[in-house]
Amino acid sequence: MQPLSRRTLLRGAGTALALPLLEAMTPGRSFFARAAHAAAGALAPLAEPPARMLFVFLPNGVEPTTWASALGTALTPHVGHYSVMRGLCHRNAEAQLDGPGDHARSAACFLTGVHPKKTSGGDITAGVSVDQVAAQALAGRTRFDSLELGGEATMTAGDCDSGYSCAYSANISWRGPHTPSGKEHDPRRLFERLFSMGPAGESTEARERRVALRKSVLDALGPATTSLRERLGTTDRRKIDEYLDGIRDVERRIEAAERFAQDPSGASLGVTIPEGGPTTHTERVDLLADLATLALRTDRTRVITLMLANEGSNRSYPEIGVPEGHHEVSHYGEDATKRAKFAKINEWQAERLARLIATLRATEADGAPLLDRTMLLFGGAIADGNRHNHDDLPVVLAGGSGLGITHSGERIAPPGTPLCNLYLSMLDRMGVKTARLGDLTGALPL
Repeated sequence: MQPLSRRTLLRGAGTALALPLLEAMTPGRSFFARAAHAAAGALAPLAEPPARMLFVFLPNGVEPTTWASALGTALTPHVGHYSVMRGLCHRNAEAQLDGPGDHARSAACFLTGVHPKKTSGGDITAGVSVDQVAAQALAGRTRFDSLELGGEATMTAGDCDSGYSCAYSANISWRGPHTPSGKEHDPRRLFERLFSMGPAGESTEARERRVALRKSVLDALGPATTSLRERLGTTDRRKIDEYLDGIRDVERRIEAAERFAQDPSGASLGVTIPEGGPTTHTERVDLLADLATLALRTDRTRVITLMLANEGSNRSYPEIGVPEGHHEVSHYGEDATKRAKFAKINEWQAERLARLIATLRATEADGAPLLDRTMLLFGGAIADGNRHNHDDLPVVLAGGSGLGITHSGERIAPPGTPLCNLYLSMLDRMGVKTARLGDLTGALPL
C-alpha cells in the first residue's frame, strides 16, 4: 500500500481538515524497522517538523508583591518547561515627552518595540510586530500566515487613552506601521474560519440557519473519515479517533456557550447551567486558547497572538469574585481591598497560562508534545499596574525544547535589556532572519 502524504486532508462539503502525524505517513519506521534500515544505511532522515510561535498578552500589569508567588503556584506542574524572564524592558512604552497614555503605548509597543505616535485620528503609527515579521517570512506555508485572537473585540478608532487611538490599546499585532492586524474574539467565527464552513460571502442569516441545522463540522467529513480508517492500522485509527474527539469537544463547548447566551437559565436545554457558565470571560479565553492549540496542531498556522483582554480594560471578573473593573483595581494606591482584588485577577491570568501549557504538553504533533516545538511567550509591557513602569516586565517563556531552548526557572538579563532582544532569538529559532525590530540591540541567549 502506498504511504499517505504528510499533506493528506480529510475533505467534505465546505471544509478540509489536516491530519496528525500517522504511522501510515512514515511506513517501515517502527522502532525495529528503523533499527534494521539504519544498520543497512537505508533510512532517509525525516523532514524536520515546523517551529511555532504563540504570544499571549497580559494587560494592565501586575501586583508586584504577589505576582511571582501566584505564577510559581500555577506553574508548579510545569517546572522545566518554562523560564521567568527578568530584567527585560520596553523603553519605547515610556512617555518620552508625550504625557499620559501608558496603556495605549504598552499594547502598541509590546510586540513592535516602537514608540507609537500620539494621535486619536487616522494617522496611527507604530511598527511591524515580531509575529508579523515571522508571518511575512513564512508566508504561504500554511493556510493562515498568522492568527490574531483576543478576549475582547478589536477597535480601530476613537480615543481610548489620553489622546491615543483605541487602535493602540486593542491590538498587539501590526502588519505595517499604520496597519494593526485586528483580532477575532468570537470562538464560533474562529472555528468556522479555521475549517472553512459555509460559502464565501455568506450572509449572517444564512450562517445562522446553517449553524442551526449542522450538528458538527465532522458530519461533513464522515465519508472521508470512514474511507481513511479502512486504510489505517489499529494505532493510527486510535490516533484519528482521539484527534477528531478533541475537535468535537471544542465544538460542543462553543455550542454550549451559544445556547447559554440565548437562554441563560438553561430551561430550553433541560439542564441546569452552573454559575460561572460558558458566557464568562474565562470560558471565552479558554475556548480561544484551545482553538489556538487546534490551529497549531493542524498546521493551519504557525504564528498566533492572543490578548487576554485589551490594554486598559476595565472589565469585571465576577466569576472569581471581582465585580469591580480590572483597570480600576489595578490603581490600588493605598487601598488594600483593591490591591487584593487586583492580585486575584493576576492569579486568574497565571492559571490561564498554566492551562495553556498543560494543553500544549498533552497535545501530540509530529510524534511529540506540541509544546516542544512551540515557543509560548506570555507577558505585557507594564510591570507594576499601579505605577505603570516598563522595566523588569512580567514575561514568561515556555516550550521550545525541540528548538534548542532550555529552561532554568529564572533567566536574568542585565537591567534595561530590550524585550526585542528576546524576540530576535525567537525569530532565529523559527529560521527567520532580521536585522531590525524595534529597539533591539542583539540576540538574548536562550
